[in-house]
Amino acid sequence: MPSNSKDDFNIKIRYRVIRRPVKYARLELRGRELWIIIPEDADPMKVIRENRNWVKKQTWIVKQAERLASTLEIVPRTRKKFRALVKRLIEEYSGKLGVEVNKVYIRKMKNAWASCSSEGNISVSREARFLPEELIRYIVYHEVCHLIRWRHDKVFKELIAREFPNYEKLDLQLHAYWIKINAENSSQNKNA
Repeated sequence: MPSNSKDDFNIKIRYRVIRRPVKYARLELRGRELWIIIPEDADPMKVIRENRNWVKKQTWIVKQAERLASTLEIVPRTRKKFRALVKRLIEEYSGKLGVEVNKVYIRKMKNAWASCSSEGNISVSREARFLPEELIRYIVYHEVCHLIRWRHDKVFKELIAREFPNYEKLDLQLHAYWIKINAENSSQNKNA
């Protein structure tokens, strides 16, 4: 994150408080929105205060992603070609990492590019077909790595960095594409 200029502290970001039967609070950045997922009796403002530096960094990332989004090109790719690419990448990375993927799904996903279940099923957002191949590779590799390490901890990041040492740059690009694709979908829905 760059130096703390006055502009960096004046970034506004929408947030959503989600109360769930969880033991610990967590923060997630979803597009232009910060999700504060907390236990039923927790104070969301306390969670924000305790994680102030993380929130500042994430709002800075949103600002950078919004700038980048306007420069990105959507990749035209058929659903059939996308499905074949995802399956090929899953075979490649599961073989490389020595893990077994149970099933692969391409489906509409509201809040993520992909997910991995505890049963070894990987779901990839159908919107990911508009991404450059390098980002699709990164998404698939990320999910296959979850079959080795579930949490996004230091060990997981080291596993990711073996294949994608530039993963922070790729995360920013994914964030920017998320903003761009959702903005385009939103404008298309308004015009329909």
